[in-house]
Amino acid sequence: MDREQEEIQFLGFLGILKESYSIASSGRKIFSQISGILIAPLAAIYLAHIQITDIIFTRIRNEEYMLDAAPEGTRFRERVSNLLASEWTAFVLFKIGYFVIFILLALLSTSAVVYTI
Repeated sequence: MDREQEEIQFLGFLGILKESYSIASSGRKIFSQISGILIAPLAAIYLAHIQITDIIFTRIRNEEYMLDAAPEGTRFRERVSNLLASEWTAFVLFKIGYFVIFILLALLSTSAVVYTI
């Protein structure tokens, strides 16, 4: 950053965009490397998360319909109930893993960009 805080304190929207562009264009190579190494995988993980969550949640919804249709006290209902519990466990574990990886990559990419400026 070439300017002092007092100089950029009262920049408007266009001034912020202009200053951001000048910072990014001055370190074009390093910003493209950061984007390729950290930000692109972050976007890919986010998109994969949407698809995988949809698949798992669709299976959970179908098993809940089967559980509602199964008669009380039958072996089939017990199997569907156990399957539903394992699907919910997989869903929760996937969400925990996703959030850990997402937060880790988000913090790494943010800190990499901040420290290069």
